[in-house]
Amino acid sequence: MAIIKRKQLMIRSPWQILRANVRALLLSSYTLVALLCYLAIAIVVVIYLSKAPVYVSEMSIVLPGSGSNSSFALDNIGQVSSSTKAAYGSSAYNPRVNYREILKSRSVLKEAASRLATDETAFKEPKILLIEQTSIINLKLEGHSPGIAHKKAWALFDAFQLELEVLRADESLRRDDSIERVLDQYRQKLHGTRQAIVRFQEQAMLVSNSQLEQHMKQTAEVKSKRLYARSELKQMEFFARQLGNDLGVSPALAGQAFALQTDAEFRGYLRELDNSASKLSEYTSRWGQEHPKVVSERERFEFAKAALNSRGQVIVGAQLGDALNSMDLESSPGRSELFVSLINTYAKIQGAGAQINELVRTEARLNDQLSVLSRESVELERLEREHQLAEAVFTSAAAKLQANKADVFVSYPVVQMLAAPSTPLKAASPVTLLAGVVALIAAFIVTIGLVIVCQRKYLIAQLLKKS
Repeated sequence: MAIIKRKQLMIRSPWQILRANVRALLLSSYTLVALLCYLAIAIVVVIYLSKAPVYVSEMSIVLPGSGSNSSFALDNIGQVSSSTKAAYGSSAYNPRVNYREILKSRSVLKEAASRLATDETAFKEPKILLIEQTSIINLKLEGHSPGIAHKKAWALFDAFQLELEVLRADESLRRDDSIERVLDQYRQKLHGTRQAIVRFQEQAMLVSNSQLEQHMKQTAEVKSKRLYARSELKQMEFFARQLGNDLGVSPALAGQAFALQTDAEFRGYLRELDNSASKLSEYTSRWGQEHPKVVSERERFEFAKAALNSRGQVIVGAQLGDALNSMDLESSPGRSELFVSLINTYAKIQGAGAQINELVRTEARLNDQLSVLSRESVELERLEREHQLAEAVFTSAAAKLQANKADVFVSYPVVQMLAAPSTPLKAASPVTLLAGVVALIAAFIVTIGLVIVCQRKYLIAQLLKKS
């Protein structure tokens, strides 16, 4: 009977054998597990396809930041330069990474959510991609509709720009505060140097270096005047000496002669003496020495002569005789002019001598003052150099502060919109084709696993035979 059954099994067709194996497989516990896996795959696919559609809006921003340099000069003070480094000048610093973290920060997401009047938790973090070897940042934001995704992208960009402005303002404020503290120190130093100059000017003769220059110029002018006056004096002395030798009189005698010549009383006595002498000579030659008219005229002559001598001594003193010898001026106008020139030259000589003496005293006084002013000028120059240095440092720091204020993109480079947020035309999720492909792959894997489990004995036997 057993042999008959074995023969019946041997004469069964392959189709019958396959049916038998399939039936055995279906009745196996592994089949139930495989069915449950297929059911789970189907449920997952259905759930995925039944999700609300998700739309993605994309945008791109770029960071130019090529760096810049600027400089300007301040007259009599110095030069101020300001430079902005390129955003990518250092390998240890990449502003795109900083900006990626700022875009993901809670403050930016919260501001973007408030702009859309939505809950902060509903505003998901954007997907950020940094393009290598460029300064471009790509962003993707999801929304349940094309309009919402588009608005989310713009809200994120505006919130990002606002956060950068806040960070720049905070950096500028902190930097300005630190520089202002330094400027206060420079300002105190500048005030101290100015007060030192004021105190020195109050105590010293010198107020400014221009005063020293004016004093030196004045001293040089006085010295020049003295030398010129001395030269003029020598010339006038030589002229007076030569003219006196030619006239045979000294300037003093010439002056006395003119004094007598210009005195009315003396001239009256002189005319009386001339008339009396003329008549006395006439009477003497006519009547002799003892004639009464001769005696009377002689007495008149002696009286006029005594009066003339008395008046002359009153005017010129004991040098009356020499002066009388020089009085023959009316008969010679040229001689009178020479007397005048001699007297004028002598008077000029006396004035020039007095002027030279005064110039000598003035020059000595100016030289004494100049020595004092020179010592004070050295101290004043030192104080002014310290003041100029303090002023240059203060002005340069103040100018640098203003120059730094002009560039607010030092730490946070400017951001430009390279590609505006797009309005998606179709949903990015769910994707039916993707769901089908994933389901088929999962089902195939489950099937392969089931086959391997069911035929494991056969596979093990084949492997043992090969070994």
